[in-house]
Amino acid sequence: DSPACGVLRPNFWGAKVHVGGKMKMKLCRKTLPVLAVVLSGFLTIACTESKTTTSIPDSTENVVTTDVTTPTQDSTIPLPTGEPFVIGVVNTEGSPAADFPDFTNAFRAAANYINAELGGFAGRPIELEICISVGSPESSQACAQELAAKKVDLAMIGLDIFVDYGTFNAAGIPVIGAVPILPSDYTADAVYITAGNLVVQGSTANAITNPKYLGLKKVAIIANDSPSTLSALATLEPALAFAGATAVVIKGGETETDAGYRLLMQQAAATNPEAIVSMYGQSGCVALMRARVELQVEVPAFTNTACLADTVINAVGDAAQGWYFAGSQGGVESADTNLMRQYVSKVVNKAPEDVDVFGFTTLGWIETLSIWKVANNIGPTVTGTAITDSFRQGKGTLWGSDAELQCGTVPSLSAVCSFAIPFALYTENGAEPAFGGENVSALDVLDL
Repeated sequence: DSPACGVLRPNFWGAKVHVGGKMKMKLCRKTLPVLAVVLSGFLTIACTESKTTTSIPDSTENVVTTDVTTPTQDSTIPLPTGEPFVIGVVNTEGSPAADFPDFTNAFRAAANYINAELGGFAGRPIELEICISVGSPESSQACAQELAAKKVDLAMIGLDIFVDYGTFNAAGIPVIGAVPILPSDYTADAVYITAGNLVVQGSTANAITNPKYLGLKKVAIIANDSPSTLSALATLEPALAFAGATAVVIKGGETETDAGYRLLMQQAAATNPEAIVSMYGQSGCVALMRARVELQVEVPAFTNTACLADTVINAVGDAAQGWYFAGSQGGVESADTNLMRQYVSKVVNKAPEDVDVFGFTTLGWIETLSIWKVANNIGPTVTGTAITDSFRQGKGTLWGSDAELQCGTVPSLSAVCSFAIPFALYTENGAEPAFGGENVSALDVLDL
């Protein structure tokens, strides 16, 4: 049960979600997941188990995706023609500790959608050269070398722990990623559309302590000693202290029995906190949500958006009330999520309703389509360098939002583009936007 990570899911960023009257719980909890599964330190393994299956090539086998699927609607945009724009993808799959096929599936689905309905990259069809790493520096380097030999126009990173920036830079291939993992990623010669766990933990601390939001100053954190959680704590604890709050960390094992999780909640409650933060993943969330109700703990609790998945909410029901979910805005599932489900379903051979939107699927979809938005504005002369330059010049926006990304605006996080996330609060109506739907910044409490 992997701790301290989450998937950031507004309905899209920059958009307010109106929730009127009573809503059926099934509708409410299927919030649109947007922007970023969160990792930190060495690596925070996904909080949700990967539910999609795909054939996994050898670590350096490249797969070309060129098919244009049937459009989901009548499109007046001509199909792309001419010289393909080749995107080299590096993603980690097949390792017992790191297996993220959702990214690859989403990249393929998004490319198919772009070619079928959006006219490619300014009229040029997209081709994907997909190289699979296995979570080792050697496999990451091998992928970078193969993609450099292929002379791809742009490198798009799904989840690659050891990105070989040197090889890409030497070949003149710009790099765009979703989530920085290692500290060196934050200042690499690359563009990352999120700041990963740094923002999730910082924004959580700000949401708890800032009088604009909750204004609370005494926090209990339920965590464990896994490398990923320790890395997350290394951001959360200083952020809380920076904001003038005190924090007590209650340590458990990487996994616990239901009785063990109940004891952790009991120990947290005994510190008389004003707020509780859980750094456990889905199975831990189920037990901790139940324990909070059984022990009549009434203070607000915070967790990651992976805990909004159906597997959790179906298990706990009303016990989810009073929990805040970092990275989700709540509300009704959007039309774009339905579109994503349709295209991903064709890649993974599942029914659209069975596509897991609480894994890395949406992050891959958003990453690809955010790049498309920039490329489309550049026009037929688009190049990989022109795309990354546009992001750095403040011309990049997330798919589904008009809010400008802030790439490079924080010198110590020069590769990062996003510093604020939304929160959802689970109520009797389901997951609803917290704090008026406002995105909560991490920068207010990070000592950068």
